[in-house]
Amino acid sequence: MDTLYHILNIERNKFIAFNKYLSTQKNMPSVIFLHGLMSHMNSTKSLFLANYCKKADYNFITFDNFGHGNSSGNFIEETIGSWLNGLEIVLERLADQPTILVGSSMGAWLAILAAMKFPNKITSLICLASAVDFTEESIWKNLTKSQKKQMEQEKHLEITGTNCNDKYPISYQLILEARNHLLLNLDTIALSAPIHLIHGMKDVDVPYNISTQLVEKITSDMVVIKLIKNGDHRLARQDELSIITNSLEELILVK
Repeated sequence: MDTLYHILNIERNKFIAFNKYLSTQKNMPSVIFLHGLMSHMNSTKSLFLANYCKKADYNFITFDNFGHGNSSGNFIEETIGSWLNGLEIVLERLADQPTILVGSSMGAWLAILAAMKFPNKITSLICLASAVDFTEESIWKNLTKSQKKQMEQEKHLEITGTNCNDKYPISYQLILEARNHLLLNLDTIALSAPIHLIHGMKDVDVPYNISTQLVEKITSDMVVIKLIKNGDHRLARQDELSIITNSLEELILVK
């Protein structure tokens, strides 16, 4: 898929950048890739899946959520709720068929939330390095008391990633609003669709026990977990990408 993109206008000064490939086959589901926090639709996994689906002649959609890539919005003003809304708009206006969501990191959290909300629209899920509840589990709980106080007073805090020197401006609004969408504090996660959870056991950003907790809570009987012993958070090496497309083929068969 080209790096050129299309624009889905929503309202004045609000739009989503996307790319879409239409299959020549009938009754094929739409595969939608959901990028992670501070990522975009031209990431390694997104481009790999785009090319794979194009060669296989599968419907494929990838997009930049609000405040990311070429879409409208300021990252620091966005929340889990606004990103979920971005996905809902894509589902309603771009996906003509039942969908398979492939969510990476934060995208996996959004995928699960969307599948709970639209059980008749979403046929199955592939969740990669699921960063469910990351605002609480990976950010808020790891802040010191002084950092929490600073975030509350200044309304944001720059967070450094584990394996990089980049700083991410995390807003206090993001932390607070995300508490409306937390999943790991639920007794059960009501999902009936098939779901594949793929996680690297060397993921230091989002530990793989997040995925094992999801297995225990998701109500669907068709839950598969694939743990990659030497895999990290990115899951972007060729063998890891092949594992992802193997899951896609398995779920295409049960569409």
